[in-house]
Amino acid sequence: MIAPRPQTTLELPESAFGASAAKTSLPIEPLARQQALSERVYTVILQMLARGGPKQGSTLRIDLLSKALHVSPTPVREALARLAPTGLVVHEPRKGYSVAPRLTRSQVAKLMDARRLIEIGAIHYACQNGGAEFRAELTAALEAQRAAVRAYHAQPKSNAGDQERLAWTLMESDLHFHQVIFKHAKNRFIVVMADALSAQLHRVRQSSERGISDDIPALREHQKIVAAVAADDGAAAELAMQEHLDNVEKRSQAELDIDNA
Repeated sequence: MIAPRPQTTLELPESAFGASAAKTSLPIEPLARQQALSERVYTVILQMLARGGPKQGSTLRIDLLSKALHVSPTPVREALARLAPTGLVVHEPRKGYSVAPRLTRSQVAKLMDARRLIEIGAIHYACQNGGAEFRAELTAALEAQRAAVRAYHAQPKSNAGDQERLAWTLMESDLHFHQVIFKHAKNRFIVVMADALSAQLHRVRQSSERGISDDIPALREHQKIVAAVAADDGAAAELAMQEHLDNVEKRSQAELDIDNA
């Protein structure tokens, strides 16, 4: 089970996001000491963007972000540079970084096309190359996700802070499931490309008003993938992944329709 970590609050001044943005107060996970500093800063900024904190188009001030996170500007700059290829932030020469607009329906469709190309291929190679270690790690990842789903639904909705933390833990467990597949494909380029795509899905999946809404269907679809992998049926695993990604796209498009209504 993924153990919950204590929460803190990141207070970002108005000027961190440009003159037009309101002050943002977001509950975030503390910077875990076992992670490299640049990775910790990346995770916090990704959380901030996924939760819809700063408005679209808001400027991301490196100096003020570094002060809010109590780190030097260097890891903040590295994190923003890493996020730029994901499409979550936009970089303009001499202007710096700003928050990108949310994806359109057409962009979500293209994102999911890219995920199909990478993830169906990844599970093909993981089934070929991963062996017993892959099957064991994927089963463990599924169990961690199941525990996160249970914890999320057991928490009273009235406790917004804990609900927010558990929602993020749930998203991390879902992402970890896919990362196990990428790892055992044993192709580092797959991992790099998948990392860029996954960041966008964080923002598509989570809304601060509704929270996670597709956790149970996603868990069931992952169960089908694990069952095929356990049976050593690579073709069935690829088909299960195809069905999962098709359903993720349908749910993501439905979320966008609600947001734009």
